[in-house]
Amino acid sequence: MNLITTEELDATLEEYDAKLPKIDGIKSILWKTTNQCQVLLNESAAITKPVKITGAAKRFTPNGLFYLEYLSFNGTSPRLANSLTVIVKPVDAPIFTLKLKSNKDTTFSFGFVRKFCEWFEIYSTVSSPKPLLTKINVYGTDSVQLTNFANDIEFIIHSRDNFESIKEELKKEITDSTTKHIALTEQNTELNRTVTTYHLELNRLEKLLENSQTQLQEESSKLIQLKLEANHAEERLTSASNNITQLQETSDELNKNISVLNSELKKLTSDKNLISDEYGPYVKEGSSQAKVYSALMTIPLAAIFFSIYQLYAGASKLLATENQSAIEILAAFILRIPFAAIFGVAIYYSWKIASAMIQRVFKIHSDRLTLAKLLVVARETVHSSAKNLSITDHEKFQEQTSLKIEVLKSHMARDLNEGFSYKPVPNQKQTVKEASAEASPEAVNDELVPQDLRSPA
Repeated sequence: MNLITTEELDATLEEYDAKLPKIDGIKSILWKTTNQCQVLLNESAAITKPVKITGAAKRFTPNGLFYLEYLSFNGTSPRLANSLTVIVKPVDAPIFTLKLKSNKDTTFSFGFVRKFCEWFEIYSTVSSPKPLLTKINVYGTDSVQLTNFANDIEFIIHSRDNFESIKEELKKEITDSTTKHIALTEQNTELNRTVTTYHLELNRLEKLLENSQTQLQEESSKLIQLKLEANHAEERLTSASNNITQLQETSDELNKNISVLNSELKKLTSDKNLISDEYGPYVKEGSSQAKVYSALMTIPLAAIFFSIYQLYAGASKLLATENQSAIEILAAFILRIPFAAIFGVAIYYSWKIASAMIQRVFKIHSDRLTLAKLLVVARETVHSSAKNLSITDHEKFQEQTSLKIEVLKSHMARDLNEGFSYKPVPNQKQTVKEASAEASPEAVNDELVPQDLRSPA
């Protein structure tokens, strides 16, 4: 027997589909309700005036036995499914609440029942606003339509018996196909064994070829390694030669740098001046005096803190006195006035002493800063004015000393008398020092430079 083709199966299914009951669409006209809501069941266009659904249930009843597929509701609110409640009573079954569904931002909602129903009710559980309905559609079929489908149902039952015979024939055909499949499988197994034998032989030959290639690669690797070692030896030899050349160049460059540094050292030692040497003791003296004043300042500060503490303690005792008359408190207050006056005077003079010391410390630091600025200006002025001039070191020394004396006179006017002046070196000594400077160019500021600091001629 031949198997049923796809075209034959499609034709049979289409025939069965034609015999299935065709449920008409809307059957709202077969249901009755109150006069107010009856207009919602009208199958024509939607009404112009919506019907408000309140908390009182509105019941809808069919004319006879009715298979209810689903219900749909049209209204004016986009949240109709949340504000409307539908109760359904199936035949020989308890009532249940129908779950309504709706698309987002639409005024249409629906719910599937798919049962034979006796009635359904609608009402609203929300306080405000109440839902407004414009149309109710009931989808299903009544008993008259179900009677017309009786012959088609009988045909479907008869067709089921025919399917049983077709199923037996298909089982037999499948059994024959299975037997043929087993025979072909055995043939395929035998062929696979033969192919496996040939594959084993082929693998053995491939292994022999791989071993030969491996040996060839090892010999080639050894040859390449020898070539690399030879190239590496040549590179090391070339690198050694380059290093020797580079070291020689570096040695020459270092010798040149040493000569330049010796020249710079000679120039630096010959450019020594008196300003920084004589400025150090003054700075140290100012720093030591500032520390002394700071240490002494702790004594009046301690006296101030002690006096304040005593005043605070006496006031606390006076305020904490209990069970005493006003006269006794006044007497105690008068007795504490002398002590308070003494401590007040101590605080005042201690603060005066501490303030004077603080101002003295600030004055010392201000003098040090001013002197540093003046000495820097004096040194830069002398060196800048002496550049590219044919003057001797002795003349430069005299000018430096003279300028520094003038700077110190302006800074220490209160410590020097009005007739103080700097007297230069006499002419006969100046001649001797100029000769000494010419004989020893390394001497600066009339002082000899140690022999070990001089550069070789």
